[in-house]
Amino acid sequence: FAKDGRGGALVIGNDRFPASLLDLPAVVESFKTYDDSALVKTADIGQMIMVRESDIVADVMEYRHGLPPLRDARKQRFLRELDLN
Repeated sequence: FAKDGRGGALVIGNDRFPASLLDLPAVVESFKTYDDSALVKTADIGQMIMVRESDIVADVMEYRHGLPPLRDARKQRFLRELDLN
């Protein structure tokens, strides 16, 4: 990673891919199961590494769509409540 801690490269063999560290719009909980019935919480995830094939690295620090299949996750999740009175 670069000195800013947000950009870098992923090297696989002789191939080099640009990567950037992005913030997710909300914290995602990850779970694991050992016996297919009980879930154990393993982590809270707030960032992800985005690896691209092109040489262009985004200047954006937040991935606004979250993890698939979301679209505009923060905007949809935190909508203002309607005043029905």
